[in-house]
Amino acid sequence: MKVCIRHVDGHAFVAKSDSNHWVAFDTGVASGGGGGANDPFQLFIIACGGCVSIDVVDILKKSRKDFTLYELDVEVTRADHPPKIAKSLCFHARITGDEITEELVRRALVLSLTKYCSVSLSIDRSIPFTARVTLNGHRGETFDIPRDPALYDRD
Repeated sequence: MKVCIRHVDGHAFVAKSDSNHWVAFDTGVASGGGGGANDPFQLFIIACGGCVSIDVVDILKKSRKDFTLYELDVEVTRADHPPKIAKSLCFHARITGDEITEELVRRALVLSLTKYCSVSLSIDRSIPFTARVTLNGHRGETFDIPRDPALYDRD
């Protein structure tokens, strides 16, 4: 894969990958930018949540269980000082469907975050992941996602 980054003005840039689609990014005013777009870290977390969501929806479809709503929030705790790295990520799936079980969604999240999602699997294993499922308005308990480095050997 190859990505082209083009400077627009100040801290504003556009980027294009092999898909040939452009995406804008900027930094906030406090960081010297104009705040006209998501910053690179925000795009990274959006990419992570998007990757997980594609996996979860595919796993649910393969189980032949219908749902009417799927949403995923990704909450990131960051270090207070530069480089303000991620300290933890919590994935909160909200789903509505009569045929869906919380266990099925939990399993899909774990499979995505430990086996399939290339973005989340590229995040340092020392950063803890947790997840939670809200099914049909009923909020489940938060659970840990295994981050054992041995799970990620892909050679």
